[in-house]
Amino acid sequence: MKEMIKDLQSRLDALKDKVDHFKPDDDLAIRDEIKKIYVRIANGLKVLNKAQEDVRTIVQEFKRHKSTHMGVGQFYSFVKSQTSAELDLATLLDRAWNHIVMEDFDEAIKVLKRVLDIDPTNTKGLGFMCLALMDKEQYDDAMMYLQKVLVVDPENAFALNNLGYICYKKGIWGEAIEHLSKAARQKKDRMASLYANYYLGLVYHERSMLDDAVRFFEKALKLGPNLQEAYYYLGLTEVKRYEFEEAVTYFEKGIIIDSQSKYGRLCKAEYEKIKPLTHSHESHDKADQKDMENKE
Repeated sequence: MKEMIKDLQSRLDALKDKVDHFKPDDDLAIRDEIKKIYVRIANGLKVLNKAQEDVRTIVQEFKRHKSTHMGVGQFYSFVKSQTSAELDLATLLDRAWNHIVMEDFDEAIKVLKRVLDIDPTNTKGLGFMCLALMDKEQYDDAMMYLQKVLVVDPENAFALNNLGYICYKKGIWGEAIEHLSKAARQKKDRMASLYANYYLGLVYHERSMLDDAVRFFEKALKLGPNLQEAYYYLGLTEVKRYEFEEAVTYFEKGIIIDSQSKYGRLCKAEYEKIKPLTHSHESHDKADQKDMENKE
C-alpha cells in the first residue's frame, strides 16, 4: 500500500508540473495520464471497498460466534462508528465519479441512487447524477436533479451552468440565457464561468445572432485559451459571417491544440473546405484592383 501511494504521489507531482508548464504538444499525453491515474485510483478503491466489506463480514461472524452479548455489542458499535454514513457517502461518491470518468454511466447511476437514499439533498451526489444522465442524453431527468441542487443552493454555479446547457439542447433559449448569464457573472468558479460563456456562444450561434456568439466565444477563450471547441465554433460563426480568413485562423488554432481529438478533426475538415475560398477572394480582390488601375 505504501509503495502504491508513493508511486501515485510521484505521478501526480509529475502531472501537476506538466500542467503548470503546459505546452499544446503535451495535451494528449496529459489527458492520457489523467485517465490512467483515475483508473489506478479506481482499482485501489475496489481493493479498499472489498477490504471494508470483508471487515464487516468478519464482524458479523465474530458477533455470531461470541457468547458474551454485551461485549460484542460494544465492539460492533465501535466498528459501526468507524463506517459512519459520512464515510460511506465519501466512498460512494468517489466510486460514482470513477465510473463517470470511465464512461460507465449505468454503474455510476446505480451508485448515486445509493448516495441519494442516504442523503437526498447531497449536492455533489445530485450534480454527479446530472452528469451521468446528461451523457446518456436523458435531459428531463437531469433537469430534475439540477433543480434539487438549486433548492439547496440557489447560487450553485455548476447547477446553473448545466441547467442552462440542457435548456440550450432543448431549444428553451430564454431560460438557457438566464441560467448561463448568472453562471458567467459569478466569480467563485472560474471553470463554470468559462463554460457558461462558451454555452452562451452556442446559444447565440444557434439563433444566428453572430456578433453576440463571437463575443461570448472570445470571453470563454480568455478564461481558457485551450478550449478547442470554442475555436471550432468561432470558425463556424465567421463562416456564417463570410469572414473566411478569420474562420481559417480559428480552425488552424484548433488544429494546433490537438489535431487527433474530436474537435481537432472537425477543425481540420472545415479548414480544408474553407481555405480554398480565401484564395478565391484574393483572386477576386486582385482582379478588381487591376480593373480599377486600367480604368484610371
